[in-house]
Amino acid sequence: MRSIVPCSFHRSALICFSTLLLLTFCLSYQATAQTQADTLPAKAKRTRDWKLSDYLQIHGFVDTQYDHEWQRENDGTMTQRDVIMLRRARFEFSGKFHPMLDFRLQADMAFTPRLLDAWLRVKFCKYAHLWIGQIKTPYTMDNFLTPLQLEFVELSQSVALLAGFTDVSGIPEYANGLEIGAMLSGTLVDYKCGDERIPILNYYAGIFGGAGINIRKDNLSKDFSARLDFYPFVKNFRLSGSVYIGNYPLYKDRNAPRNRWSAGAEYLGKHWTARAEYLEGVTGIAEDDPMTVDSVYKVRTRGLYAFVGYWFYMGWGGKSSVVQRIRPLFRYDYCVNDRLEPSTTSHRYSFDLEWWPEEHVRVHLDYTLRRRADHRDFGHTLAAKVTVRF
Repeated sequence: MRSIVPCSFHRSALICFSTLLLLTFCLSYQATAQTQADTLPAKAKRTRDWKLSDYLQIHGFVDTQYDHEWQRENDGTMTQRDVIMLRRARFEFSGKFHPMLDFRLQADMAFTPRLLDAWLRVKFCKYAHLWIGQIKTPYTMDNFLTPLQLEFVELSQSVALLAGFTDVSGIPEYANGLEIGAMLSGTLVDYKCGDERIPILNYYAGIFGGAGINIRKDNLSKDFSARLDFYPFVKNFRLSGSVYIGNYPLYKDRNAPRNRWSAGAEYLGKHWTARAEYLEGVTGIAEDDPMTVDSVYKVRTRGLYAFVGYWFYMGWGGKSSVVQRIRPLFRYDYCVNDRLEPSTTSHRYSFDLEWWPEEHVRVHLDYTLRRRADHRDFGHTLAAKVTVRF
């Protein structure tokens, strides 16, 4: 029988020799690098310094919210809801590997933990940025805004129903306006004003899976979404239009349409802020009996929202560097679904007070009057939310 000792001995010797050689190389390289660094001028040394924060940032925020709702029904009974909840607990990892390459990962740990934003972006030039991963669809102006940027405690009804938050279809995988896919964005036209370039026409266009977030589901008919933003030479003012064209798997061998469009305008000044947008969409909904001949019918959803607000800035003291911001806001919100019974025509009037006592803390007080066609009386919602970010 052939002895395996010599083979094991030679293998061990080879491993030891390789390790020693690698260690010698590393030590000599470190010594050489240190010697070269010592001979560099001070300015050159600074350019070789790097920090982890230059490539990776960790952020997050926590929303704690209180809601009280009451509604008088047509039969005279009063229904109420009173709840305090942890609305959001989000953690975000973002950064860049290169000036042309950045990324973002965001997860929400409230309720059921789930992954939200997860994308990689390649900035080829100002005309073309390529996004790949789980990203916000470019439908409506509100969808790209984070919860820290949204002006009210709740989204408008039409945005929630059509942009993939509480979708008309009722599919739970449509959440937070996110889809898996690829998107191109960029500035098509701009002009130079002093030392900066001011955009005139920006675009976003992408192909998406159309099945929702964090899920692998067959959908042979991919979805398309696009948005154009036009800045008509008025500072802080833009006009915007967007579309979403697609289908979603309703039955094993049948898809239903999810087609939407929107048009709106926005002004974001130092003090005055305002936005108005009209949204409309057609969504296929299943009949109660899927075996009927016409097992899918179409629901037309349309809505309009408009708000206006004004920022007040003030310091904590005469010489304080901490500036607090307060903004009262008013919003009108209208939405109707055709072919849903009972009729869901709804009007809402929201009065909101947003307060930033400092840059890491945000307080919302919101009161909403609600009117539905199937109720004779107004409903009321009182909400308070405190956000702490880090």
